[in-house]
Amino acid sequence: MRDGSMHYGVDIANSSSNVPVNASAAGVINKAVGGCSNNGSLGNTCNSGYGNYVIVRHNINGKTYDTLYAHLQSISVSVGQTVSQGAKIGVMGNSGSSTGQHVHFELYEKARVSQSEAVDPMPYLNGDKPTGSYHTYDGTWATITITQKANVFEYVGYGIIGQLEAGGRYKVYGQREYAADGTLFYNVGSGYIHNAYGTIANHHATVTSTINTYSSPNGAFNRQLAPGTYKVHAAKDGWYNLGAEWVKADQVLVTKN
Repeated sequence: MRDGSMHYGVDIANSSSNVPVNASAAGVINKAVGGCSNNGSLGNTCNSGYGNYVIVRHNINGKTYDTLYAHLQSISVSVGQTVSQGAKIGVMGNSGSSTGQHVHFELYEKARVSQSEAVDPMPYLNGDKPTGSYHTYDGTWATITITQKANVFEYVGYGIIGQLEAGGRYKVYGQREYAADGTLFYNVGSGYIHNAYGTIANHHATVTSTINTYSSPNGAFNRQLAPGTYKVHAAKDGWYNLGAEWVKADQVLVTKN
């Protein structure tokens, strides 16, 4: 609360000239809204009081976050542009409903719809907010949510051994194609589920420092992988597949969706 009403973010001020405003995390520019003069005043309604502002959409450990940066003097990015953490997105200013040079910073733990959904960003800025619940390697690489009653097959495509009800959520240990027509089935531990009867949510692996990747588990060295978050496509013998390469499970932090 501030002066009897909710303030949906934090204000960070700096009176120096041409102060850069940088992306708090890697993401894609979702909005870049300008057109406001840099001589704001309390109650100024330009762009709903935000003045010139940018919204960056982030995918962190498989979860969507939006961050908003308002009252900018100028904008340095465009919608759809990919930015890295620390990339300049604009210059601190005094546009919109503002009484001095600062950046108004908001954070959303989802895709932003309305300002009332903003959360306190300070736990994130202080490093107190956990960025995910990391799971212990168990041979899984995704989860599947059953969308309609589904048969469970002992083998890929034949040998019905049971059924799963709609709404259930299960671990995915692997996937195989039915040789006759190429239909994809998911291994849920107890058997195989036809891909049409569920929705897959891949795990995500966070790399915190540069690591080596390999052509296969215990295979040939492939390349070095930079820090970032990557979709997991398979798991085998203590390794994760990140698409075209494999990494050791103990070198990444993996979260389930």
